[in-house]
Amino acid sequence: MQSNIKDRTLIFERANGITYARYAEDPSTPRWPVGGNTKGWIPGTQVECPQEWYEFNDVRPNFALIVKNKKLQDAYKKFLQEQEKYIVWESLRD
Repeated sequence: MQSNIKDRTLIFERANGITYARYAEDPSTPRWPVGGNTKGWIPGTQVECPQEWYEFNDVRPNFALIVKNKKLQDAYKKFLQEQEKYIVWESLRD
């Protein structure tokens, strides 16, 4: 596909339900999201955001809120377990 930005060729990629674009000739420019469900996944993981997270504008850990809400506690624990699996997988890969 051709972009109309200085006639630069764009490459489109899909990952975790998000469509990204990047320049074909410029690998130094990072890709950027152009469509898809950008709030549907916890960044950097294959874990879908819990439905309760849509009620909040900012889903960065707020430990006071997590302690008060059992569903958020469970979702955050699941996230941490997935992160641990990822860290182990990365260490085995090297």
